[in-house]
Amino acid sequence: MSVPGKHDHRSTVHKKVLIGAVGIGVVGALGIGGTTAYASLDKSVTVSVDGKARNLHTFDSTVGDVLASQKIKVGPRDVVAPARTARVTDGTRIAVRYAKPLTLNVDGSKQTHWVTAMSLGEALNNLGGRFDGARTSASRSVGIARKGLTVDILTRKSVVISHDGKKTPLDEPLRTVSDALAKAQVKVDADDRVKPSLSTEVKDGTAITVNRVDVRKSTRKVVLSYDTIHRKTASLYKGHSKVDRVGRRGEKAQIFRTTYVDGKKVKSQLLSQKIVRQPVDKIVLDGIKVRKTSTSSGGGSSSGGGGSSSGGGSSSGGGNVGGGVDSLNWAALAQCESSGNPRAVNPSGYYGLYQFSLSTWHSVGGSGNPIDNSSAEQTYRAKLLYKRDGAGQWSCGSHLYD
Repeated sequence: MSVPGKHDHRSTVHKKVLIGAVGIGVVGALGIGGTTAYASLDKSVTVSVDGKARNLHTFDSTVGDVLASQKIKVGPRDVVAPARTARVTDGTRIAVRYAKPLTLNVDGSKQTHWVTAMSLGEALNNLGGRFDGARTSASRSVGIARKGLTVDILTRKSVVISHDGKKTPLDEPLRTVSDALAKAQVKVDADDRVKPSLSTEVKDGTAITVNRVDVRKSTRKVVLSYDTIHRKTASLYKGHSKVDRVGRRGEKAQIFRTTYVDGKKVKSQLLSQKIVRQPVDKIVLDGIKVRKTSTSSGGGSSSGGGGSSSGGGSSSGGGNVGGGVDSLNWAALAQCESSGNPRAVNPSGYYGLYQFSLSTWHSVGGSGNPIDNSSAEQTYRAKLLYKRDGAGQWSCGSHLYD
């Protein structure tokens, strides 16, 4: 029977002896070829983390072991080369690039990319050609830190601006119509029309139209006609008239606002108007005084017929022609044509109460000049002219029907 504890003690002592012997053996072995064995386990490697490199010696077997021993943690988005399972040999170079958030505000639209690139330029190149020629708020050489980077980007767009009778093409980093006009040095003012509006975001192929709007103010003068007022007077014989006051035209000033688009008038608006000079009415005095006539005994008819020697002026004066002609308003016609003056002369070649031309006067049997004949004779010849040719012979012909 064994004694409790003794066996354990002997076992422990025995193990120590064995271990000691093994240790002596190892030391002996190292003493014999230790330098060669150590050298085969120790490897010189270079570890680069986001471009910062350091050299170290390691007994680790794989890339993953090296990273673990150096406490370099990597996530699923990070890049490790060679792979973490790759075996490490002397001279191995290990590169680690951490994924960093790159937030791009592209033409006003925000998007975030996880990138392992060292600089903004490298990241944009990796993301594709849509950023070629784009304008960035940060230099493309700027580095991207672990916390990330936020950048505003304007991409290139091809647009055409139609303005001032020509077309200007652009292929530039642009965001809005306003950006495009500024880049093309096309200036607009508040009146000009721009389509699409200045704040509209442009895309490839956007067509921009600028219409030049010119607003002008102008003043126009308008003539105001005067009226003719007839007043009866007993100071003149019936059939006679006199201008008591000469008429004078007035004047009105009107202010207009006129809009022109690309040089063409499109709208005119009356803004205000005022009378600069009031018209003055013409006043004509019409006689109502009746002439007193004397009759001679037994000789009236014979003396009346004697007038034929002077062209029929007295024998036919005031004669009737019939057909309703005699009842027309001949006094109104005479008033309009000559202000009722039987001696009126128009420098253009018209004479008398009814402003006959000499050829017309003679065509209706008149002799000499109308102004050398009595009012009655002139009226008689006017009635003949009306019966032959109508009221259209006079510019005032409508007054015959007053």
